[in-house]
Amino acid sequence: MKSNCKFCRKPFQQKIFNYRYCESTPECKEAGNEAKNALIKKAMEKAKEKTKLKDKSERALLKDKLKTLSQYEAEAKKAFQKYIRLRDELENCISCGVNDKNLWDGGHFKKAEIYSGVIFNENNCHKQCRKCNRYLNGNELMYRQGLVKKYGEKYVNDIENLANETRQYKWTKEQLVSKKLQYEIKIKELNPS
Repeated sequence: MKSNCKFCRKPFQQKIFNYRYCESTPECKEAGNEAKNALIKKAMEKAKEKTKLKDKSERALLKDKLKTLSQYEAEAKKAFQKYIRLRDELENCISCGVNDKNLWDGGHFKKAEIYSGVIFNENNCHKQCRKCNRYLNGNELMYRQGLVKKYGEKYVNDIENLANETRQYKWTKEQLVSKKLQYEIKIKELNPS
């Protein structure tokens, strides 16, 4: 097949398909070698990138397999509490009533560390300022008063009864993954951006 040299522009007979250098002069030969080396380098980088992506996905799978139940719970709680903060965005702190803070938590009425069955119960969790939630240990008495004022005594009694009934509830990996996904979807519905 006849072609023109990419370097010197002279016509030549191609010996290798798609090779565009005549190699009749040292300059053409050098240009051809540089082109070959560039192609080889590009192919090697592409292969290396493919391997890197494969390694990344394998590492992610392995990392997921090695997660503990408490890590799954922490991820699910993070999504749940973010949803609570978004849901109650326009509300005041359930315990003290302030609304001029920048940092908010999704505070549990019945503590998540003690009452595992109501960790993901939306009636048991409300927007709470960090002072009440973290520094006043949940400000439980004022939290209860805030719930009674907002929803009534029966609402609070129902949460307390459910919390006591499910105090030692054991969440499975599948339930925790499901809760995380459920609240990530709810977050997107509340905050589509």
